[in-house]
Amino acid sequence: MKNGVDRRRASFTPWFWSYRWAARIEAAVVVCVFAGVIAIMAFLLQMPGALVVHVQDDQRQPIKGARVRCTSPDGATSYAGLTDVFGEAKWPGLSKGAWKCEVTPPDRFHAGVETGFATVVARHPAMWTTSIERPGRIRVQLVRPQGAPRAAIAVRAVCPGTPPETWEARAGLLDARALLFVPHGKPCRIGVVQAELPREGPVTQAELSCADQPCSSELTAGVGQEVEITLSPTAEQWAAVRPPPEPDKPEGSAK
Repeated sequence: MKNGVDRRRASFTPWFWSYRWAARIEAAVVVCVFAGVIAIMAFLLQMPGALVVHVQDDQRQPIKGARVRCTSPDGATSYAGLTDVFGEAKWPGLSKGAWKCEVTPPDRFHAGVETGFATVVARHPAMWTTSIERPGRIRVQLVRPQGAPRAAIAVRAVCPGTPPETWEARAGLLDARALLFVPHGKPCRIGVVQAELPREGPVTQAELSCADQPCSSELTAGVGQEVEITLSPTAEQWAAVRPPPEPDKPEGSAK
């Protein structure tokens, strides 16, 4: 002892610095744990971000139901889907690189396929946004003949093109009104027809029976513009295109 300090007192030695086998195993486990954590962090930092395709109209409103197909940089893989209520189709965890995406708008837009590229990188989402101009709209008011039964009469728009562009819709039972979507800026004719579709959409028969059913003159609607017309079929014309009544459902089918 010197100056009140015991020089023979042993200093502190960590357990894993000793030469015991248990200490060596514990040290190896600690090193492996730290190495695993570092490796996981490095992997997470290098993970590719999601590929997001956003489809909107000319007023920046999302378009739901657009068909999207994206192809990998090497062309060997492709993914397809529909846009959601936010106008987005997304795929996480794709390979890095420039992906080629094709967007087919819903039929009512009467628009072609849009093509673009989005580059997938680490951590950050790759987004491609495309805008589609809104179609023109033609609101058709049918005048039901006095005494004629109510019916979902079909009306059709036929517009020039190769092939011609069409849209068919059913008039409502109560208000006898139908909404047709037409390509903007093109002259279209509207007429009452025998229904081809159970609901609305483009048809294969791009023709009107203007000799037998009422038709309009050529109408043109701009981007997002709505035009209103009135068609007044006779009782005979109404009966000729009136769809047959739906058969009654058998008892117990609703269960």
